[in-house]
Formats: sequence, structure tokens, C-alpha cells
Amino acid sequence: MTIQEAVNFSLLIIVFGIGVVCYSKLTTPFKLLALTVPITILLDLCSKISAHLYKTNALVLHLECLVLYVFYSCIYYYLFQSKTMKKIVLISTIAIVGFAFVNGIFLQPAYKAFPSFLYMVTNTMLVAFSLLLFKQMLLYPIKIMITSQGIFWYNTSILFFSTTMFLNLGLTNYYAQLKFDEGIYYFWYGSYYILNILTGIALLNNYKEKKSEYA
Repeated sequence: MTIQEAVNFSLLIIVFGIGVVCYSKLTTPFKLLALTVPITILLDLCSKISAHLYKTNALVLHLECLVLYVFYSCIYYYLFQSKTMKKIVLISTIAIVGFAFVNGIFLQPAYKAFPSFLYMVTNTMLVAFSLLLFKQMLLYPIKIMITSQGIFWYNTSILFFSTTMFLNLGLTNYYAQLKFDEGIYYFWYGSYYILNILTGIALLNNYKEKKSEYA
């Protein structure tokens, strides 16, 4: 395990601990967010095992991209107030699940190719959802300071991660051909570090918000 992998794993364990401690007091969307952490840990372990045994982790990456997108879209489903937006999230999720299977079978075979097409589609949708949620927050502000809202930190984490990783993830196959691996490696893990940290902050703030309702 490299230093970068060890740091990322340590952050995931810390955020997982936050999720476990706060889980009972979290709202539904943030309970789903907390569940993404152990799922990510499990998929990361599977990815390393697959890479070691079969010299490729492509199948796990296809699965990880799809599973995490489904969780994130479900979180947005609960966070959006508009029934129209909820329908859009639901329909788009079903469509992307279908696309993932088509992509994994015909376009970028799941057993050997990195799912760059799937990453581009899911990241695009998540950026759109995050921008629309920020619009909702501006239209329907609440009395709690924005930096104390779990929804703000969650949405910020998704917007940051999806935008910074869009080209990096989508063009990984192309970069590999150019043998430009080292820069991608550090950028990849740096983005994951920030995502994990912001996820932990989101969980803590939602816990505090929910707890204050009973104070």
C-alpha cells in the first residue's frame, strides 16, 4: 500500500467512524451518505484484490461508478423539494443504470476497459444536480448559517469532486497511452482526500442540526 492509499484509507476509516457514531441522528439522505463510506471501503479492497489476482480492476471500477452514482442520486432525490426534480432524478438514474450495462457489455467491456464513458455521464449529471440544489438553497433559505448546514458541505463535495475529476476520469485511457501516470495519480488521490473530508464535515453538521431539534 502506498502512502497516498494509506492516507485515503485512513480518511475513509475516520469518516466511517463519524457515520457510525452519528447515524441514528442523521436525516435520511445523510444516512445514505454515511452508507457510501463502508461501500467505498469495500469496493476499494475488492479493487486491490482484483488488480492483484487478475491484473485489472476494471470490473470493480464499473461497479463502483454505478453504485455510488445510484446512492448520490438517491440523496439528491431526498434533498430536492420539487416533485419535478425528484422525477428527473429518478428517470435519469434508471437511464444511467441501463447505459452502464450497455457500456459494460458493448462499448467498454467491464472485464478489461476503464469506464470512462460512464464516468463522464455520471459526473455530468452530478454537477447538474449540485448546481440545481444550490439554486434551491438560494430560493428557499433557512435560518441556519450556510456553513453549518450538512446539505451545503455535501453539495460542495459533489460539485468539487465531479468537476475536478471529470476530465481526469473521463480521459484516463487516453492519459495511459501517453504514460502520464504520476500526475494523474496524485491529482486523483488529492481529489478523494477532499471529498472524504467534506463528507465527514457534512455528516457532522447534519448530526448537529438534527440534534439541535431535540435540544
